[in-house]
Amino acid sequence: MKSLTKFLFAALVAALGVSSCQKAEQYSEPQGKCETVTISLVSPDDAVTKTIGDGTKVKDVYYTAFVDGRPVHSLENKVQLVDGKAVLNLRLVSNVKYNLVFWAQAVPQEGEVSPFDISSFYNDATVKVDYKGLSNDDTRDAFCSKKDILVQGPVNETVSLRRPFAQVNFGSSDYEMVKYLGLHTAMKSEAHIYGLPDVLNVLDGSVSVSGASVPVDAFFTMSAIPSGDDEYITVKGVDYGYVNMNYVLASEVGETVSVKAKMESGQSTWETDLIPNVPVRRNYKTNIVGDLFSEHAALQIIVVPDFKTPDEVVGL
Repeated sequence: MKSLTKFLFAALVAALGVSSCQKAEQYSEPQGKCETVTISLVSPDDAVTKTIGDGTKVKDVYYTAFVDGRPVHSLENKVQLVDGKAVLNLRLVSNVKYNLVFWAQAVPQEGEVSPFDISSFYNDATVKVDYKGLSNDDTRDAFCSKKDILVQGPVNETVSLRRPFAQVNFGSSDYEMVKYLGLHTAMKSEAHIYGLPDVLNVLDGSVSVSGASVPVDAFFTMSAIPSGDDEYITVKGVDYGYVNMNYVLASEVGETVSVKAKMESGQSTWETDLIPNVPVRRNYKTNIVGDLFSEHAALQIIVVPDFKTPDEVVGL
């Protein structure tokens, strides 16, 4: 009996030893002399205005690091942006190259669920987007960035956060007609956007489709159109009634999607035809503008790069 007990004890110790070694091997982290690395995070627009696309809804920044493609779990953390900025003070091992990754999103309101699944972010730097939700929702905005740092003494770096999204907008040139009739005050809108990726890898910047290889279709449901300071959108110096806005994942080089929108106010409804080959690109605005409330309307598609730079007409 004693021999059996000794055997079982020895087997247990061996098993624990193997498990411990495997865990250490899987999550081994750099060792050695540490240096102070100061990271200053800055949102795209410094988050100082209060309009759609200004970034003020984005607050929580999740961050971690990878070395040779493997996660450094001791660096997993979260910080909040204040006025679009935050400062991190990290202790990193000298003579090691770190790939720091950052994901910033809005704080969900009580009872709400974030459209971003970050459960794998600390392991593989991926974020999955759920496109089910309301149209015209600026809390679906988010930022990200990657910074490579080779630690050779104290480091001070500024990291600019950028949107991984294209912003798809509808602007009405005949908006004053519905406004004159008082239909704008109760107006809501929705949008369908077809052929999207739904996974972002912050480490390499790629986008992909979760599960099957078929691109995802987004249906952003009816919600009040932008109002107040956001009642109009200016494109190439022309003001249009701002009737629909949504964020979708896009690559750095861009791709094309199909889009349609619907507006309603009381018993009145207006719907666009399906618009194919609409260009979308990361951190660009795609503006679809024209007579949205008139029959046989002609629409323009105008893409604006980098949210602040001059307009660029890409095509119709």
